[in-house]
Amino acid sequence: MPNEHCKNYPAELSGLIEQFKQIIETPGNHDHHVSRYLPARKLAKKLDLALGTEGCEDADIIAALLSYLRYTPKAWQTNFNKLLYSGFNAPGVLADWVTSVSNATMHTYQVSPVASLMEQELIHSLNRLVGFDDGDGIMVSGGTMANMVAMMLARHRLCPNIKEQGFSGKQLIAYVSELAHYSFEKAAIVLGIGTQNLIPVKTDQQGRMDLEALDNAISNSIRDNKQPFFIGLTAGTTVIGSFDPVKQASAIARHHDIWLHIDGAWGGPVLFSESCKHLLADSTLADSFTWDAHKLMNVPLAASAILVKEKHALIRACEGGGGDYLFHEDENSDYNFGNKSLQCGRRVDSLKFWLSWKASGAAGYARKIERLMALKQYMLSKIDKYANLQLLAPANYLNVLFRYEPRRSLSESQLASVNIAICKSMLKQDLGFVDYAQYKGRLGIRFILANGDLSEQHIDRFLENCLKTGEDFLEP
Repeated sequence: MPNEHCKNYPAELSGLIEQFKQIIETPGNHDHHVSRYLPARKLAKKLDLALGTEGCEDADIIAALLSYLRYTPKAWQTNFNKLLYSGFNAPGVLADWVTSVSNATMHTYQVSPVASLMEQELIHSLNRLVGFDDGDGIMVSGGTMANMVAMMLARHRLCPNIKEQGFSGKQLIAYVSELAHYSFEKAAIVLGIGTQNLIPVKTDQQGRMDLEALDNAISNSIRDNKQPFFIGLTAGTTVIGSFDPVKQASAIARHHDIWLHIDGAWGGPVLFSESCKHLLADSTLADSFTWDAHKLMNVPLAASAILVKEKHALIRACEGGGGDYLFHEDENSDYNFGNKSLQCGRRVDSLKFWLSWKASGAAGYARKIERLMALKQYMLSKIDKYANLQLLAPANYLNVLFRYEPRRSLSESQLASVNIAICKSMLKQDLGFVDYAQYKGRLGIRFILANGDLSEQHIDRFLENCLKTGEDFLEP
């Protein structure tokens, strides 16, 4: 940043920039270790975590930040394949830093003028992708919050008086895939629905919601004088990346007048790609949609949105309070987003999201998705060639669930133990950072393709490390 642009900022800013440069230019921060794993008690002994009466020196601040970077797993590395995000996004990181410098909040246009306009453009562009031509939406703290807001919108449509009067004895029932994200359970807890009234619907062999089972579950609820109000589909399940069928579920939802939501936190970006968007065909039939830009779009955490087909549904469900001292009626009232949010103080996540999209363009995201899908196919072909590796689930998206399975006869529990041991050993040896997961009673290694810098060579090395670690584990 040129000095003449800094003169009106606090004097400490130039010093902070120098400290920041010192931290990121430290040689140890450029090593290839994805993780320097230590158990919590051992790590706690290595760090100076005490908070004292007097403040510390600048050198202590830098040392603390260097320790943080040293022991925090490096999500930008190509062998970080544990979670639904990975890689490095320079425009997003820069925007996140500027966001912290400005320290604005998103409740009114007056305090976040540029960010409000950016968020409006983001919501409009996302809605256009999903097919909500005259929709609405708002950025939220994560996919969990987005799913909860969707369930709240469904509750409000059925029981609008609940805002003032509370529950009036109705037993509301929600339906999600048995493979759905656990955030729906959190939503049922927070909204007072109750987890026993969240019905997990069985899935087919492809991991998609079984629609006959859904229809039967709804009929059973109605027979028992309960009130169905919400169906939550998943576009890209956490373990195997399956996509629930939207068109058929929509027909069931419309027949019973039930709100239809799509959790597209992981799978939503397929809509950028002409060759992949068939996975989310008919998304326009939903009532709401969750989008996590911090996953496949690689925007720094967290950057999420809840998108809504009905223009004024959000403000009707969320508005309450603040009008006498915060949300003033003026020429910018339509840009005061706080009255359609559950949060008052809300961080500016729009800048990093907007700048990332501006830098990559929709075509850039399409190319990333298509390249990763091709790399997924390469990985499947390699797994198929190894006698001791077995694919455990369909891999229609960017999740690959497989396991090491030696030729010797092992029980399911023994195979589970071996594959858990492989994941833990590879982490400690810094050979790969992955997780293990279960699908239909069988446990395997879950590899996530989210980093745009992944190559065939990285896949080869990872699979070879899995085989070698498994062999070493089983040696007598």
